[in-house]
Amino acid sequence: MKKIAAAILLSTVVAAPAFAADSGLYAGVTLGQARIKAPANVMLSKSTDTIGGVLGGYQFNKYWGAELFYSSTGRFTGTDPTATTINSGRGDVWGLDVVGTLPLSDMFSLYGKLGIASTKTKASGYVIATGAPTTLSGATRSTATGGLGFLFNVTPAIGIRLGWDRYGAAVTGSAVAGARSDFNIDAWTVGGVIRF
Repeated sequence: MKKIAAAILLSTVVAAPAFAADSGLYAGVTLGQARIKAPANVMLSKSTDTIGGVLGGYQFNKYWGAELFYSSTGRFTGTDPTATTINSGRGDVWGLDVVGTLPLSDMFSLYGKLGIASTKTKASGYVIATGAPTTLSGATRSTATGGLGFLFNVTPAIGIRLGWDRYGAAVTGSAVAGARSDFNIDAWTVGGVIRF
Protein backbone atom coordinates (compact mmCIF):
# COMPACT_ATOMS: atom_id res chain seq x y z
CA MET A 1 0.00 0.00 0.00
CA LYS A 2 2.84 2.38 0.89
CA LYS A 3 4.50 1.66 -2.47
CA ILE A 4 1.27 2.45 -4.36
CA ALA A 5 0.77 5.69 -2.39
CA ALA A 6 4.40 6.68 -3.03
CA ALA A 7 4.03 5.93 -6.76
CA ILE A 8 0.83 8.03 -6.98
CA LEU A 9 2.48 10.91 -5.10
CA LEU A 10 5.60 10.76 -7.29
CA SER A 11 3.56 10.67 -10.52
CA THR A 12 1.53 13.65 -9.33
CA VAL A 13 4.67 15.69 -8.63
CA VAL A 14 6.22 14.78 -11.99
CA ALA A 15 3.02 15.38 -13.96
CA ALA A 16 2.01 18.62 -12.23
CA PRO A 17 4.45 20.93 -14.06
CA ALA A 18 3.47 19.51 -17.44
CA PHE A 19 -0.22 19.84 -16.65
CA ALA A 20 0.30 23.37 -15.31
CA ALA A 21 2.20 24.42 -18.40
CA ASP A 22 -0.80 23.54 -20.60
CA SER A 23 -3.33 25.78 -18.81
CA GLY A 24 -2.11 29.02 -20.42
CA LEU A 25 -1.94 31.12 -17.23
CA TYR A 26 1.43 32.45 -16.11
CA ALA A 27 2.96 34.99 -13.73
CA GLY A 28 6.41 36.36 -13.18
CA VAL A 29 8.76 38.89 -11.65
CA THR A 30 11.42 41.05 -13.28
CA LEU A 31 14.56 42.84 -12.14
CA GLY A 32 16.80 45.07 -14.19
CA GLN A 33 17.94 48.55 -15.07
CA ALA A 34 16.15 51.52 -16.61
CA ARG A 35 17.69 54.38 -18.57
CA ILE A 36 15.71 57.61 -18.76
CA LYS A 37 16.06 59.59 -21.99
CA ALA A 38 15.76 63.12 -20.65
CA PRO A 39 13.54 65.82 -22.15
CA ALA A 40 15.39 68.29 -24.39
CA ASN A 41 15.35 71.00 -21.71
CA VAL A 42 16.68 68.84 -18.84
CA MET A 43 20.19 67.49 -18.31
CA LEU A 44 20.21 64.49 -15.97
CA SER A 45 23.10 63.73 -13.65
CA LYS A 46 21.52 60.37 -12.77
CA SER A 47 19.56 58.70 -15.55
CA THR A 48 19.87 54.97 -14.74
CA ASP A 49 18.48 53.01 -11.82
CA THR A 50 17.59 49.49 -10.69
CA ILE A 51 13.95 48.56 -11.30
CA GLY A 52 11.60 45.71 -10.46
CA GLY A 53 8.22 44.55 -11.67
CA VAL A 54 5.54 41.87 -11.78
CA LEU A 55 3.50 40.43 -14.63
CA GLY A 56 0.64 38.07 -15.31
CA GLY A 57 -0.67 36.72 -18.57
CA TYR A 58 -2.45 34.11 -20.60
CA GLN A 59 -0.89 32.17 -23.49
CA PHE A 60 -3.71 31.44 -25.97
CA ASN A 61 -1.48 29.19 -28.08
CA LYS A 62 2.27 28.79 -28.63
CA TYR A 63 2.35 31.95 -30.78
CA TRP A 64 0.06 34.48 -29.06
CA GLY A 65 -0.68 35.70 -25.56
CA ALA A 66 -1.73 38.77 -23.55
CA GLU A 67 0.03 40.20 -20.53
CA LEU A 68 -0.69 42.71 -17.74
CA PHE A 69 2.35 44.23 -16.08
CA TYR A 70 3.62 46.70 -13.50
CA SER A 71 7.16 48.09 -13.31
CA SER A 72 8.96 50.82 -11.47
CA THR A 73 10.88 53.18 -13.77
CA GLY A 74 13.72 54.15 -11.47
CA ARG A 75 14.82 57.43 -9.93
CA PHE A 76 16.41 60.34 -11.75
CA THR A 77 18.10 63.58 -10.76
CA GLY A 78 19.43 66.40 -12.87
CA THR A 79 20.44 69.98 -13.44
CA ASP A 80 19.90 72.09 -16.55
CA PRO A 81 22.69 74.69 -16.58
CA THR A 82 20.83 77.00 -19.02
CA ALA A 83 17.70 77.30 -16.88
CA THR A 84 19.26 76.38 -13.51
CA THR A 85 16.75 73.58 -13.06
CA ILE A 86 17.24 71.29 -10.11
CA ASN A 87 15.00 68.25 -10.18
CA SER A 88 14.46 64.69 -9.08
CA GLY A 89 11.80 62.10 -9.65
CA ARG A 90 10.67 58.52 -10.04
CA GLY A 91 7.86 56.69 -11.78
CA ASP A 92 5.58 53.66 -11.98
CA VAL A 93 4.14 52.12 -15.14
CA TRP A 94 1.10 49.84 -15.63
CA GLY A 95 0.25 48.31 -18.97
CA LEU A 96 -1.31 45.66 -21.18
CA ASP A 97 0.61 43.97 -24.01
CA VAL A 98 -0.15 41.52 -26.79
CA VAL A 99 2.76 39.07 -26.82
CA GLY A 100 3.89 37.28 -29.98
CA THR A 101 6.16 34.26 -29.50
CA LEU A 102 8.43 32.53 -32.01
CA PRO A 103 9.46 29.09 -30.67
CA LEU A 104 12.97 28.12 -31.78
CA SER A 105 12.89 24.79 -29.91
CA ASP A 106 11.21 23.27 -26.85
CA MET A 107 13.61 25.25 -24.66
CA PHE A 108 14.17 28.54 -26.50
CA SER A 109 11.81 31.22 -27.85
CA LEU A 110 11.92 34.81 -29.05
CA TYR A 111 9.10 37.18 -28.15
CA GLY A 112 7.86 40.64 -29.04
CA LYS A 113 5.38 42.82 -27.14
CA LEU A 114 3.13 45.64 -28.27
CA GLY A 115 0.53 47.39 -26.17
CA ILE A 116 -0.42 50.45 -24.15
CA ALA A 117 0.98 51.66 -20.85
CA SER A 118 0.32 54.49 -18.41
CA THR A 119 3.28 55.96 -16.56
CA LYS A 120 2.79 58.11 -13.46
CA THR A 121 5.85 60.21 -12.72
CA LYS A 122 6.42 61.88 -9.35
CA ALA A 123 8.87 64.75 -9.58
CA SER A 124 10.03 67.69 -7.50
CA GLY A 125 12.37 70.63 -7.97
CA TYR A 126 12.44 74.23 -8.99
CA VAL A 127 13.63 76.64 -11.68
CA ILE A 128 15.54 79.67 -10.40
CA ALA A 129 16.50 81.36 -13.69
CA THR A 130 13.90 84.10 -13.06
CA GLY A 131 14.85 84.50 -9.41
CA ALA A 132 11.49 83.10 -8.23
CA PRO A 133 11.32 79.30 -7.85
CA THR A 134 8.92 77.52 -10.22
CA THR A 135 7.71 74.13 -9.04
CA LEU A 136 8.54 71.01 -11.03
CA SER A 137 5.88 68.32 -10.77
CA GLY A 138 5.08 64.91 -12.14
CA ALA A 139 2.55 63.91 -14.77
CA THR A 140 0.75 60.87 -16.13
CA ARG A 141 1.37 59.81 -19.72
CA SER A 142 -0.43 57.01 -21.58
CA THR A 143 1.20 55.87 -24.79
CA ALA A 144 2.08 52.84 -26.91
CA THR A 145 4.70 50.51 -25.47
CA GLY A 146 6.70 47.64 -26.87
CA GLY A 147 9.50 45.23 -26.18
CA LEU A 148 11.63 42.35 -27.40
CA GLY A 149 13.10 39.41 -25.58
CA PHE A 150 14.35 35.87 -25.25
CA LEU A 151 12.77 33.04 -23.23
CA PHE A 152 14.59 29.98 -21.88
CA ASN A 153 12.35 27.17 -20.55
CA VAL A 154 14.12 25.58 -17.58
CA THR A 155 11.19 23.13 -17.25
CA PRO A 156 7.75 23.03 -18.92
CA ALA A 157 6.44 25.14 -16.01
CA ILE A 158 9.36 27.51 -15.33
CA GLY A 159 11.04 29.96 -17.69
CA ILE A 160 13.68 32.69 -17.60
CA ARG A 161 13.23 35.83 -19.72
CA LEU A 162 15.74 38.42 -20.87
CA GLY A 163 14.06 41.50 -22.31
CA TRP A 164 14.04 45.12 -23.38
CA ASP A 165 10.98 47.38 -23.02
CA ARG A 166 10.26 51.03 -23.81
CA TYR A 167 7.82 53.20 -21.85
CA GLY A 168 6.73 56.82 -22.24
CA ALA A 169 6.71 59.31 -19.35
CA ALA A 170 6.33 63.05 -18.70
CA VAL A 171 7.01 65.87 -16.24
CA THR A 172 5.51 69.36 -16.04
CA GLY A 173 7.06 72.72 -15.25
CA SER A 174 10.62 71.60 -16.02
CA ALA A 175 11.64 74.79 -17.87
CA VAL A 176 8.54 76.99 -18.02
CA ALA A 177 5.77 76.95 -15.41
CA GLY A 178 3.05 74.57 -16.56
CA ALA A 179 5.03 73.28 -19.56
CA ARG A 180 4.93 69.55 -20.22
CA SER A 181 7.96 67.57 -21.30
CA ASP A 182 7.51 64.03 -22.67
CA PHE A 183 10.36 61.52 -22.59
CA ASN A 184 11.04 57.79 -22.95
CA ILE A 185 12.43 55.12 -20.64
CA ASP A 186 14.32 52.02 -21.83
CA ALA A 187 14.33 49.02 -19.49
CA TRP A 188 16.56 45.93 -19.69
CA THR A 189 15.41 43.13 -17.39
CA VAL A 190 15.83 39.49 -16.42
CA GLY A 191 12.72 37.73 -15.16
CA GLY A 192 11.36 34.44 -13.90
CA VAL A 193 8.05 33.07 -15.21
CA ILE A 194 5.95 30.26 -13.76
CA ARG A 195 3.06 28.64 -15.67
CA PHE A 196 0.05 27.44 -13.69
